[in-house]
Amino acid sequence: MMQRGWKVWLLIALCMVGSCNREDGNGRSDELVLLQLSEARALHRRADLHLLDGDTPAAIGDVKEVLRIRFPAGSSEGEDTLLDAHGRLAKLLLAPGGEEAEHQAFAQIEAGRKLATRDSFFRAHLESVAAEIYEARAKRVTDPAAAKEARKEAIRALERAIAIDRHLQRALLALPDLPEEH
Repeated sequence: MMQRGWKVWLLIALCMVGSCNREDGNGRSDELVLLQLSEARALHRRADLHLLDGDTPAAIGDVKEVLRIRFPAGSSEGEDTLLDAHGRLAKLLLAPGGEEAEHQAFAQIEAGRKLATRDSFFRAHLESVAAEIYEARAKRVTDPAAAKEARKEAIRALERAIAIDRHLQRALLALPDLPEEH
């Protein structure tokens, strides 16, 4: 769990090398975003420590605090941080297992999907977490047809993640998009 801090530091580094060029009238927007990213990182680290102590409810509370951070409108770093938090919260909520845990986890995935304004690593990661939820459902249900359908949904979620990743890779490499293969 302690490895998750690299994502927030990656966001901070990206912000520092040029993607945080927005300024409000006082030129404080860059600093605000950096402070908010730092707060999110600290909250995730605190969640990690709570998890090490077996206090999942406290870790869930920490991640929910990340979701309450109000980044400036149009902040891609803020959006990424919130998408990451929705994915992490979904996994934390899924951990106890069961149908209710799956419903709560899916609610976080849907909230993240609604928040997303563009494709990103974090948007693709949400789809990967959705696949994990479907996989958990496939293991939980006893009806073979329901288990098979849940695995199909997991595959569809992974296909969405792969499509996002491929689209972004092509854009970063300045390659044309290829038609979908199916």
